[in-house]
Amino acid sequence: MISSGITRKIDDLGRIVLPKEIRRTLNINTGDDFQIIIDNNKIILERFSLLDSYENNIIKIINCFTKENNYKILIAIKNKIINYNNDYISKVISNIIQERKIYYNNKIEKNVINNNLIIEGKIVILPIVIDSDLLGAIIVISEDNINNMIMTSKIIYNLIKNIIK
Repeated sequence: MISSGITRKIDDLGRIVLPKEIRRTLNINTGDDFQIIIDNNKIILERFSLLDSYENNIIKIINCFTKENNYKILIAIKNKIINYNNDYISKVISNIIQERKIYYNNKIEKNVINNNLIIEGKIVILPIVIDSDLLGAIIVISEDNINNMIMTSKIIYNLIKNIIK
């Protein structure tokens, strides 16, 4: 375990503020869900996502679509790409997802997913919002027609939604 060297006091309502430096480093955004774990005398905050328990099924769905199409399809949960080495997504992509709107770019460009992953093509980012909770996002990159890419992302979204409910 790494100590940050930062201390904070608990306020009258029992709250602790996470320092901006830690939030930035760990890519923590307003509205992110955390579960509280008690381990001996330690309080551990861990990101929580309903999608975590369905991760393997979601990856199987994505694999089916990537085999059928010439698409690179990524799933972001808790700001990590679950089907690509669990690397964090870039702050730019995270901000797009936080807007909770479908985003697309119809130009073939280099898309910086993170420092280790740059994929050339058109891009569609569809946030996964279920019961008003932002759970993650579907990222589709290809040189295909943008409308086909949007339709594919929506089909994947509906499959994920049906798995969860």
